[in-house]
Amino acid sequence: MQVNVRHKGNITILDIEGKVIGADALALKSIIDQQIEAANNEAEQEEKLNLILNMERVQMMDSSGLGVLVASYTTIRRNDGRVVLLNLGGNIRSLIVMAKLMTIFDCYNTEAEAIGHFL
Repeated sequence: MQVNVRHKGNITILDIEGKVIGADALALKSIIDQQIEAANNEAEQEEKLNLILNMERVQMMDSSGLGVLVASYTTIRRNDGRVVLLNLGGNIRSLIVMAKLMTIFDCYNTEAEAIGHFL
């Protein structure tokens, strides 16, 4: 799994590629935790973490990957930040629907729509 971290203004975008399973899911959690910590360190600027998880190139996700999504969502929301999912492929979308997480996450098909969520 590979993760590219980008910033557009006060929005952090994680472009995730590969399989989010097992140890890779833990690596993703570590990357997200680093972004949460960086946002918390900038607390004097009163900016909260606005995170877009671009799932376009995620080939597979298991329950540990879902757990990372939920744990990250919970932590970021607790700190008044927001998380959205971008470009869910058919398999990943089906997994999130089966896990009944579509009511929790805002999902978008284009980056412009996802960024618009934060404006």
